[in-house]
Amino acid sequence: MFFFWRTLKGSDVCCVISLGPLAHGWQHVVGPSGMQAVCKRYASGMQAVCKRYASGMQAVCNRYASGMQSLCKRYENAMRTRGRMLRRLGAGTNGQVRRSASSVSYGYLNLTVSDKIMPYVEGLKKKVIYVSSSKDCKAYVQEIQKGVQAGKINCIGLDVEGYKIGRNGTVSIIQVCTQDVYLFDLYKCDNSYLFVKCLKELLEDRRVIKITHDCREDCSILFNQYSICLNKTFDTQVAFNLLLKETKKDLYQISYDDLLYKCLLLNNKHKIYFHKMISLDQKIYLKRPIAKELIQYAIQDVIYLKPLMWSLVDRLLRVCKDGEAGREPFGEDGEARSNPFGEENPRSIKNGDDVMSEGAHSNISEHKTNIIKRVTRLSERYINYQFLNTHVKNEKELQKGMTLDGMVVSCNNLNLYVKLNLSRRGVITNCMRNDFEIGDVVKCVILGFCNNDYIKLGLCDPSLCAVKREEGR
Repeated sequence: MFFFWRTLKGSDVCCVISLGPLAHGWQHVVGPSGMQAVCKRYASGMQAVCKRYASGMQAVCNRYASGMQSLCKRYENAMRTRGRMLRRLGAGTNGQVRRSASSVSYGYLNLTVSDKIMPYVEGLKKKVIYVSSSKDCKAYVQEIQKGVQAGKINCIGLDVEGYKIGRNGTVSIIQVCTQDVYLFDLYKCDNSYLFVKCLKELLEDRRVIKITHDCREDCSILFNQYSICLNKTFDTQVAFNLLLKETKKDLYQISYDDLLYKCLLLNNKHKIYFHKMISLDQKIYLKRPIAKELIQYAIQDVIYLKPLMWSLVDRLLRVCKDGEAGREPFGEDGEARSNPFGEENPRSIKNGDDVMSEGAHSNISEHKTNIIKRVTRLSERYINYQFLNTHVKNEKELQKGMTLDGMVVSCNNLNLYVKLNLSRRGVITNCMRNDFEIGDVVKCVILGFCNNDYIKLGLCDPSLCAVKREEGR
C-alpha cells in the first residue's frame, strides 16, 4: 500500500510502503527518486507482459489459420469426390447433373467366404440397388418377374427393416435379394400406393419362394398395414427346428447370426455395433439419408438367406439318409460332423434356382424338392401369426379375463412364453414343458399385467384350448 502526505513545511513529499504483516509493522520510507524508479520498473514489466501476450495471440492466430486452411482443403477434396460420384450417375447436356430425390442409387458388394461354402454362394460380387420412386420400383419388379417367367429366379431372400416391426410398426425399407440386392424405400417413396402395388405383385407371386428368418412380425406388418399376404415362405428358423425335431433335440428359437455360424461358418459379430446403434435410437431407420452402416446391416440380413436354405436342405437330407441307415447324424454336442455338407457333393445344388419350376427338376433331387415343400408348409404357421388377436383394436382396452391367442416361442420347466401379435408378449406360468412346442397356438386368458411389457396369462380349459400343430408329414 502507498501512503502520501505533506510535511509541516509543505515542501517535501514522502511515500510510505507497507510491507505487510510479515514485516512486523516495519515501514520503509521512499523519496521522489525512489517513486520514479518504481514507476519505471512497473512500466517495463507491463511492456514485457504486453509483448508476451501479443506473441501468444499471434501463435494462436497462426494455429487457427493453419487449422482453417486444413479444413478448407478437406472440404474441397470432399466436394471433388462428391462431384465425381454425381458425374458417374450421368450429366445433362448443359453440364448439370440430372439427379432428383427419387433417383436410383447403385453400389457393389464383394463377398468373402470360405471355400467350403462357396458352392452355396451365387457369385461373390453383388449389385446393390437402392430404389425410392414408384416408376423405378415398377421397372425392377418387372425385371425380377421376367426372370421368374424365364425360370432363372425361383427363390428370393426377403427381410424388412423399420421401427418396431410388427402389427403397429413402421416399415422403412424392404430388402429383396436375387442375383442382385434391391433396397425398396417404402418410407420415403414418391407414391406409396403405386410402390406397394408393385411389391404386392412380387411378394404374393406363388411361383417364387420367399426365404426369410422368423418372418412372423414381417408378415404381420405387411398384412395389417399394406394388405400384402406372403405365401410360399421358406423360413430358416422353421427349417432348423425341423432339423432339431428329426434328431430328437430340444427345440429353441435360434437367431439369424447363430444359424449362419452353425451352417455356413459365417461370423457376424460385427453386427453388434449395428444392434447398439438401433437400441440407442429405435427410429434410426426412419432418418434420411440412411446411414451407410445401416444399409450394410440391411444387406447382410438377406444376402446369405439363399445359401442358408440350401445348407439346411442338405442337412435335412443327410438326416433322412442317416436315419434310414440307423446312424446318428449329430454328435453329443449337437454339432454336425466334420464334413458340414454331408455325404453328397454340395455342387449338385449350384443350379438350385430350378427347384420349384414346373417339370424341371433335373438340377435337384426329388428328395430336396420334398424337403423344401415340407418346410414351406410348416412355415405357414408363421404366416398365420398375422391373424392373431386382430379383434384387439386398441391395446389400452385389454382387461383381466379377456381371452387371447398366443403363439409359443419358448418354453422351460416353469414358464411358457408366447407372442400375441401385439406390442406386448405373454407369459404363462406353471405350464408343463412337454405339452406344447414352438409354433403352437394356444388360447389363454389375461390374469394381470407386468411392468416389463409382459402380460400374465393362464391357459384356458383344455377343452377350449385351440392347439394348431402340423406334423408336416
